[in-house]
Amino acid sequence: MFLRFSLSVEVATLFFKNKLYPMVHKYPKDLVFELLALWRLGSQAGESGGAGYKRLPNFDVLEELVSTCYQVSQMQEEARGLRFRIMLCEPEDIGGDWRSESQGLFTLVFSKPRPYNEYELLKLGPSTDYNNSLIGIRNTASGGLQIWGLIHSGSKWMHLIHGGSKQATPLPAGLGINIVGSGRLIVCRGQDILAQLSGGNITSPAMNVFQSQWVAERFGRVRDELALLHERNRNQKKAEWAQIDSSFVPALYLQFFKHVISTMRRSGHGGTIISFPAGMEELVAHDNSYIDLKYRFAEDGGRNQLRKVVLQIMEVLAKNCGRLYGPDYNAGWQDYVSLHTEELAQLDERIFKFARFIARLTGVDGAVVTTEGLELIGFGGIIQGTMEMGGSVALALDPEAVRRQVELIESVGTRHRSLYYLCYKLQDVLGIIVSQDAKARVVTWSRDMVTCWDVIPIDFT
Repeated sequence: MFLRFSLSVEVATLFFKNKLYPMVHKYPKDLVFELLALWRLGSQAGESGGAGYKRLPNFDVLEELVSTCYQVSQMQEEARGLRFRIMLCEPEDIGGDWRSESQGLFTLVFSKPRPYNEYELLKLGPSTDYNNSLIGIRNTASGGLQIWGLIHSGSKWMHLIHGGSKQATPLPAGLGINIVGSGRLIVCRGQDILAQLSGGNITSPAMNVFQSQWVAERFGRVRDELALLHERNRNQKKAEWAQIDSSFVPALYLQFFKHVISTMRRSGHGGTIISFPAGMEELVAHDNSYIDLKYRFAEDGGRNQLRKVVLQIMEVLAKNCGRLYGPDYNAGWQDYVSLHTEELAQLDERIFKFARFIARLTGVDGAVVTTEGLELIGFGGIIQGTMEMGGSVALALDPEAVRRQVELIESVGTRHRSLYYLCYKLQDVLGIIVSQDAKARVVTWSRDMVTCWDVIPIDFT
């Protein structure tokens, strides 16, 4: 009784002191409201393809569309869970140009449309490959929502989620809904993810912690160091290289982290990656009272593979764009994606092979330990200490953790607790943790508390 009362007092104190917010569950109707707001916001912001956005149907039709998907997500077909994608569009919206055809985008239209309901989706869902196909839906004035056929999209769109530099097969800027598990829906505009309903929460890419100001500042030193080294190489070779946009390295690192987390999710094992800040390399590289590394790498150039490859990519990108557009050109992420050279393709492959290599090291019990610059110190790290800390952490509701809600430590397992404890003791440490059920979190100290961010999209495994 006393323990329960103490926890209640602690939670109440956290709510008032840190402005934490209570948990209110969200449902399909809430997702429709969020979708309408984000759809209008994107159109007003003038994002790429803004003029081509498809108009959404009225609220009642949207609610039927989303609610039906929500119901089906909680059903099983012959003991099989359902994962499939639908898109609200017309067959003639798909493809129609050489680029679409060359990437294998095509439609298969039914001779007679099928009604849009739970039963039809339950039967059609298993016939489509989540990675490669969608179910085409239209809204008619006379018949309402109907299933008109199937869309083959190919799997390159998965690079947007799992990390990578491949261009996705173009889809119309219409409403798409991805059903990824029980009660888990993702709403999209073409290839762009707008929001996700999962576990009673609605999240959006605007809540992506990797796009936050504090993460940008944390890894700003790495970006500046690479820019300085690249400029030195450029001056030594006296070549007509293009400039490298300051956003390129953060964009490449984001894709790298997405690939690491995605690989960890798909492993089914879970794991932890810990990043120590600049200035603490010596502490973690040797015996210390915070983390015991079972497998520690020797201090040679092999630990800095990522930095070497990124510098090579910057050189090749600057060299090619300089030849094509001149030395005043500012080369960025889109140039990297669109340039097709054998040298760049090989370097790109090395980047994502290294991401998978790091992710697989988490298969050993214990954490993978790196520095901010992703220098690989070792793996199999066991966090030391008595794990004594407060009974709660904060779950951030936005990238900067301005809005947060309380979460009791007793609700998580040993792997999470040990990382929370390390971030409590060493408040400059950053951790990425993936549980066996594929949920991922970023953890660090923020605003006087250990704070966590759910990594979105929550589940694409």
